[in-house]
Parts: sequence; structure tokens; C-alpha cells
Amino acid sequence: MHFPDARAPYTPFLGLPVEGAAEYGTRQRPVEELRPLFEAVLHDPTIIEFGWQQYTPYDPGSFGVRYIWVRTAEEPPAATARDLWLMDGCPSLGDTYGPNREHYRGPDRDRFERVMALHRALEEGGFNDVLRQAFGDPTAVTVRRDGIRVAPCDHD
Repeated sequence: MHFPDARAPYTPFLGLPVEGAAEYGTRQRPVEELRPLFEAVLHDPTIIEFGWQQYTPYDPGSFGVRYIWVRTAEEPPAATARDLWLMDGCPSLGDTYGPNREHYRGPDRDRFERVMALHRALEEGGFNDVLRQAFGDPTAVTVRRDGIRVAPCDHD
């Protein structure tokens, strides 16, 4: 989490000048750095929608993105977001395996890599500030080519 330096340069504290800024946790990145990863998944013709939950846990924790999912045209219409969580593996995207996850089995490795790049970017926390500002906390986010839907979400 980044705590911006709200002080003007050289603002005194108890009569002494203070310089510098402190950053804690993950460096926050601007939303423009998320755009290419987001659009690569959004414009894939086989991906119907994707989404995630974002929230601050009740039992001590920090805000984050969790339970990222993707629905492709191959998924059964009755599949819920929980059925499609990437952490459990999305069958229509395939999966990697091996000691270093270097082997891939599935229909389209390039699509898999694009989705996983977005997954890593969302999960690593570098966009938490912009996502919380854009969509709120706690929120379930669903992204489709025609727009983004947000709704309250239950969480731990």
C-alpha cells in the first residue's frame, strides 16, 4: 500500500524540516499500465466475460482482488463465477504443469497466457488503489465488452 506524501516539501514537524516519502507494501501503478492486459482479455472473441471480487477481509487483512474468473464460449451457461475461478483451473483455458509449470495442456496457450497475465496483475496488488477507487469495497466486478457491472459481494 502506498501512503502518498501529503506534506509539501520541507514541511516542518516540531520545528524540524521533513524530507522524503515512505512507501509500504506493493508499489501502486497507474491504471494505464493495466490497459493492455485488460484489453487483451476483453477483446478475445472466445471470452464472454470475466471478473473478480475485491474487498478488505473482516479478519485482519488488506484490500485485494480475489476469486478472478473467466467465462469462455465453451463454458456451460449454468457455470457460476465460483465454477470458473482461475485458482481452481478453468477447463476451457487449459492449465500448466511440471516442476516449473513449463508444460501446457489446453486449446490455446496464447489465450491462456493473456488471461494469466491479467490474473497476475490483478492479484499482485499493484492496481489495488485504482480498482478500489473505480469500483468500491466490497464489490463483485463483471466485465463484458459492452460494459462493467459492479455489485456488493459477500466475503470472509
